Amino acid sequence: MRTFEGGLSKNKNIVKELNKINTNEMILLLNPNSQGGNTGKNWILTYSKVKEFLPTNHRIIFTKKTNDGILVTRKLLRKGYEKIVAIGGDGTINEIANGFFIIQPQNRNPVNLEKFIFDTTLKLANPNGVMYIIPSGSRNVLARSLGLRHQGVQALRRIKQMKRRKMDAILATITDKDSPSITHNRIILNAAEIGVGAEIIDRSKKVRRKIKSRFVSTVASIVATLPAYSSNECDIVIDGQKKISTKMTMGIVANGRFLGGGFKAAPRAKFSDGLLDIIILKNSGSFKMLDKLIELKGASTYKFEEDILYYQASEVGFFPKERDVTVTVDGEPIGILPAIFKSYHDALTIKSETFSSRI
Repeated sequence: MRTFEGGLSKNKNIVKELNKINTNEMILLLNPNSQGGNTGKNWILTYSKVKEFLPTNHRIIFTKKTNDGILVTRKLLRKGYEKIVAIGGDGTINEIANGFFIIQPQNRNPVNLEKFIFDTTLKLANPNGVMYIIPSGSRNVLARSLGLRHQGVQALRRIKQMKRRKMDAILATITDKDSPSITHNRIILNAAEIGVGAEIIDRSKKVRRKIKSRFVSTVASIVATLPAYSSNECDIVIDGQKKISTKMTMGIVANGRFLGGGFKAAPRAKFSDGLLDIIILKNSGSFKMLDKLIELKGASTYKFEEDILYYQASEVGFFPKERDVTVTVDGEPIGILPAIFKSYHDALTIKSETFSSRI
């Protein structure tokens, strides 16, 4: 087994070694820090259990820091590699998916996002590239939305039987938290959360730097966030035409059905329908907010919900009128509003062992 560590952009030895590799080889891209570090700690044992099930020609690369997944994947695909196996949690899989795309800079005024128009399609780094999904995180929300039955060792053992499918990708343009004149483009596979849900995730990650327990950090963040959280007046523009002005507590832009914590926020969502599922939780006090969040575990289509708005569309923009509103992408804090989201139909080719019929 040969492994390489770190991002290709800064490690000449890795680049030199990879230049010698047949581009028909499968690349296993692994985040050793996923699942609380257990993915890396147990990798030698894991590899011994799955090696015989992998193609003969394969190589393993460990990511080392944030955004390695993007940089390494894009570099590999541009060199001609086609089979990239994403091993890790939702954040790692999101990074690797972002590496599959080259997002062209667009001539826009970042201060006035309301005039943004998505006038270009995503460009694939390699049109023949395929992303294999091996969930190996603590929550694996994307895997749940996709209806995957196995993760880690069990998923890797089935890698040769994985089915090829197309899925939609969401392109988001999100404002930088520290520099409002800067925006970030980001691909989303499962969902973006806006407002109170994103704030809880952001605080939880900060607490986890000191307290390693995910459960403790999540509970602490909920307790710290909900009682004091204030809804924000926002304009929401759907498909560039329909405009809604409301006090928003939480917004969700979904490709998949589930959020972290098991909340079935978008029960009608499908990964290959070319549509965003947009859920808006309107102005709520802290206790009412808890009731509404609990309701998201059900199968409601929100047709008769007074305080929850639901839409399906190809594009949506969120423009706050008051204070900063946090945005997370596939469970990772990315920035703040304003932000705009657009669905690109069947933009990414993936393989995984089992798919839900709803994809």
